[in-house]
Amino acid sequence: MKTASRIILFLLVFTAARNATGFFPQAPTQPSAPTNDPHSDLVEMVRPDLSNVAPAIQQQIQAAQTKLADVLARPDSSPAFRGDAFGRLGQIYQAYGFDDAARAAYANAAKLAPQSYKWHYYSAYLKQRIGDESALDSYESAQKLRPNDRCILLRLGNLELAANHPDQAKSWFVKVMAQPSSPSAAALVGLGKVALAQHQYPAALKYFEDALAREPQASSIHYQLAMTYRALGDTAQMQKQLEARGDKEVTIKDPLLDEIALLKQGKVALLERATTAMNEGRFVDAAASYREMIRIDPDDAIAYRYLGVALAKSGKRTEALQSYERALQLDPNSAAVHFSTGVLLIQTGKQDAAIEHFRQAVRLDPGLVAAHFQLANLLMRKGEDLEAAREYALVVDADSGNGFARLMLAMALIHSADYAQARKVLEEAAQALPNDPDIANSLARLLAAAPEAAVRDENRALLIVQFLVQNQQGDAFEVGVTLAMTLAALGRFKEAAAYQQALIQEAEKSGASDLARRLRRNLDLYNRQKPCIQPWAPDDPIFRPAPGNLQVSTGN
Repeated sequence: MKTASRIILFLLVFTAARNATGFFPQAPTQPSAPTNDPHSDLVEMVRPDLSNVAPAIQQQIQAAQTKLADVLARPDSSPAFRGDAFGRLGQIYQAYGFDDAARAAYANAAKLAPQSYKWHYYSAYLKQRIGDESALDSYESAQKLRPNDRCILLRLGNLELAANHPDQAKSWFVKVMAQPSSPSAAALVGLGKVALAQHQYPAALKYFEDALAREPQASSIHYQLAMTYRALGDTAQMQKQLEARGDKEVTIKDPLLDEIALLKQGKVALLERATTAMNEGRFVDAAASYREMIRIDPDDAIAYRYLGVALAKSGKRTEALQSYERALQLDPNSAAVHFSTGVLLIQTGKQDAAIEHFRQAVRLDPGLVAAHFQLANLLMRKGEDLEAAREYALVVDADSGNGFARLMLAMALIHSADYAQARKVLEEAAQALPNDPDIANSLARLLAAAPEAAVRDENRALLIVQFLVQNQQGDAFEVGVTLAMTLAALGRFKEAAAYQQALIQEAEKSGASDLARRLRRNLDLYNRQKPCIQPWAPDDPIFRPAPGNLQVSTGN
């Protein structure tokens, strides 16, 4: 290509950041020497501004940008393969009106994959729209690869006609008419315009009439007929044709432009339809739309991801996992898909596999708080307290109002015997969330029964637990356990034993035999005039947190 051959080499540097929307050109420090390397004169790519673009379209564009980046990053990818990746990105850009970016992408595609006629064609089409004279060269490059392509021949004829080259235009239109398929109304109109320009009015009249007979809805032909009748001196017919004229142009059936329309009208319309169905709880309908998107583009990672969400919400976990697996094959760097896979693996009892996916999710997106939270819960259940504590701490840093994360951070520290740090965490939590009774009760229990004397503060524990009892705050059963511990810590063993016995009876009455068994351990201590110096038994359920509200991710 003439333009591309004058462009200095630009090395494309791509970011893998979560919100990346494209790639950045990096110029070399000095011009490159002439070379036969097909990469040596690639056009600089400037990413379009997507700030005012709908989220669904942003995702479609970003997916194509990421795919191109992945292809370019592979040292074994062939020039043709790279060219096709540029071309596919160009199609997405063209679909949404980013023509400057599309022209650059097509220029690179045509350079790297010169045997693919479609990239020459798309490049020519966009050049023609802005009056770039090099459009002719690009159309001719496409035509050499597809000599009898009707659409290319028509474009060449119209381009030559617009340049006031009627003889050249006629030669292209004649080639179209020589094809064995039915005559083209567009070619007939082209030949009519040539005849009109060459003052061959009877021939022009026949061409236009034949074209209108083949395509009556093409109302713009009436204007051409009016001009022909004027030249023939038939003013009555001229006036009649002027009254019938309209803006509908003759059809050029263009499969390549249909591809562009499909990218825009097909996938985005399907995505919008699926989103509406998801919002209305019609998950089966949503899944059908996502499957249609996949039919249009089998390599659409976003469609597979959203299909997984729809399947998961309709209870089809196995199919959802299969969809997520395919999405990760296409885009292994999707934190959202790793997170959603982890959620489904928890629901199917595969916690170790879930941990690995949550670890991948937080590696790819450190700001994905939900992944940190679920990872912390699973690590806690496995007894990996210190790592769990680090994850809970990240959740608290990101969401200071998450009382459960604050509480579980303290529990992880307690389970690892770091009582002093646990007290600090609970005190900070109580200050940040003064109306959280679970945090208050846990702080009171630690102050009453910590194994380390420096951590305990029995009188303060009593004040806290008395406040909870008087105001009927928190879980009455758990507060009762803490009250008994606190009374025993203050030497009031008879009262502690009475409260503990009442708690045991309540547990037995409700059928919680394991809980009653744990409570008898402390009752035995109180009956022997000894305090409890273990705020929670090692096998207490609090150290095995439930996963909580498990929802697959619908975000980025």
